[in-house]
Amino acid sequence: MSAIYRQWLILKMFPQRGKLSTTVIHERLKNEFGIDTSLRTIQRDLVSLELNEFPLDCDNENPAGWSWRKDAPAFGISNMDPVAALTFKLAEKYLERMFPRGAIGALEPYFRAANERIKMISESSFSRWPDKIRTVTRSMPMISPHIAEDLLEKVYTAVLEEQRFTTSYRTAEGSIKEYDVNPLGMAFVEGVTYLIATLNKHKDPILLLLHRFLEVKPTNIPITIPEGFNLDEYIKELSFPVGDNIKLKAFFFKKDDVERLRESPIATDQRLTEKKDGWLLQANVSDSYQLRWWLRGYGERVEVIAPKSLRAEFIHMTQGLSNLYCKSPCKRS
Repeated sequence: MSAIYRQWLILKMFPQRGKLSTTVIHERLKNEFGIDTSLRTIQRDLVSLELNEFPLDCDNENPAGWSWRKDAPAFGISNMDPVAALTFKLAEKYLERMFPRGAIGALEPYFRAANERIKMISESSFSRWPDKIRTVTRSMPMISPHIAEDLLEKVYTAVLEEQRFTTSYRTAEGSIKEYDVNPLGMAFVEGVTYLIATLNKHKDPILLLLHRFLEVKPTNIPITIPEGFNLDEYIKELSFPVGDNIKLKAFFFKKDDVERLRESPIATDQRLTEKKDGWLLQANVSDSYQLRWWLRGYGERVEVIAPKSLRAEFIHMTQGLSNLYCKSPCKRS
């Protein structure tokens, strides 16, 4: 068996994060590839690879653990084509706005490889593409809460391997609770990560914020999926529903707002009717806080007409704002 081929197989075994021992490598070579060699030969292979400037590290413990260095590029993608390199470059730029930093840490070697590839084609128009693309969010940009990388990795692993874990969790009130967590899925909402799970012996799923986890201890206990659970249906809770669907009627006063609604409707049955002093919007939509935030964003450029209960809410809110701002100048500054 060629030593080069054996060493290539060994390099492919290393995960981007984490360590391998010579014993594990020995077992995998034998079981997966039919290569029966000695532990001493594998140790020589690893030392030889390190001496030949492959970015490997040894922790010098007993037994020794080998891993990629933190600055190592992703093995096997050195010949990344320009389009793939551009895709990773754009992902590096924009995914960090959607996910916590630790969530995209596993992609950093690919980002480095993409950057190196783009440098090699610096004279090509491909290299200038990242400077020609931008994304803009209409929501208020916020700094994502910090999540410890090791904690994040344990939760991700539990979700992927469908295993329960125990945790210490800080509630919104600040108290610390101990939970047995049955993870069912995850959702990312503008930089905030939610875990959908059941707790202890309860069967009803709830939402947990990952940045409130203080400690995570994996177990070997498989998860149980509640009867009828559907992740797509459950994440509708993230729009903060208030009730069932409603027939919204709202009057818009600005043509620019109406043109945007024509281009990006809020519902498949949306209707816009031009009136004497504006446009009447009618649509069946979810009754949610998200709807209220959206309407409030238009300020005085929209009037809620129906349903009556929603109109009453906006009248009450408007009166409260009027009372607040009609007082004497604020002395809180």
